[in-house]
Amino acid sequence: MYHKPVLLNEVLEHLKVNKNAKYIDATLGDGGHATEILKMGGTVLGLDVNPEALQRAADRIKELGLDENFTGVTGNFKDIEQIALSNGFEAVSGVLFDLGYSTYELEESNIGLSFLEDQPLDMRLDSTLGVTAADLVNALPEERLANIMFNYSDERMSRRFAKAIVEARKLKKIQTTRQLAEIIKSAAPSDYERGRINPATRTFQALRIAVNNELENLENSLPRAARLLLPGGRIVVISFHSLEDGIVKQFGLDAQPKLSKVVKKPLVPTEEEISENPRARSAKMRVFERCAE
Repeated sequence: MYHKPVLLNEVLEHLKVNKNAKYIDATLGDGGHATEILKMGGTVLGLDVNPEALQRAADRIKELGLDENFTGVTGNFKDIEQIALSNGFEAVSGVLFDLGYSTYELEESNIGLSFLEDQPLDMRLDSTLGVTAADLVNALPEERLANIMFNYSDERMSRRFAKAIVEARKLKKIQTTRQLAEIIKSAAPSDYERGRINPATRTFQALRIAVNNELENLENSLPRAARLLLPGGRIVVISFHSLEDGIVKQFGLDAQPKLSKVVKKPLVPTEEEISENPRARSAKMRVFERCAE
């Protein structure tokens, strides 16, 4: 029923959850990590840009009888500092960023994050954002589309796929995930990535990043989150592709000496976790600690 949280044991261990200490889950999703922090006695501020996701997690937390120490806020983590200050979380023991999408968001949210279901080509996690994925694929020049695919997902067939999209939209407006996935599939060579991934995978990733301004938001959010930490407090970040991980790694370097790196190399899921939850396979977790003044 609920998304299985990635690297759960590692998150709890490295956040060093203490009773009555305050934590921020900047990417609440289904609340998998947050519920476990609450069970351990932590007080949690949960953020999510999607009000439906927030309500779903809040209902789950209430059903478990853990809502007394939980505050849920609809908002983007780029505004984490302002949201935290408004809700009494100006000094916290830990902040968690899990940058993956929940199963609910990918399959049931009806905003077209995945090509596994035929849904409107929207991709906005925050419905107040003005531009949808359909807007991009139907309006951007071919070169801009190719650049988005290449820069945000390292799609080597970006120019080929962009050309196919532009040709297809001349005949009919591209409005659904299935339409876009079929256009890309028809343009892909038969041996694309030796069959390891669907040809549409990287294009959908790139569009999600572009629509939701994910990389810039992450870059802005991390130093703001760091300012909320008590001495000894930690930031834990789980990323799922190299661009995100690169931003997190650079943040750690830029934040020295105020923050120190807790783990030398990113933590990754065990083979056992990957077998139980294949979506965890690309996860990388970095941990930073606020140094004493």
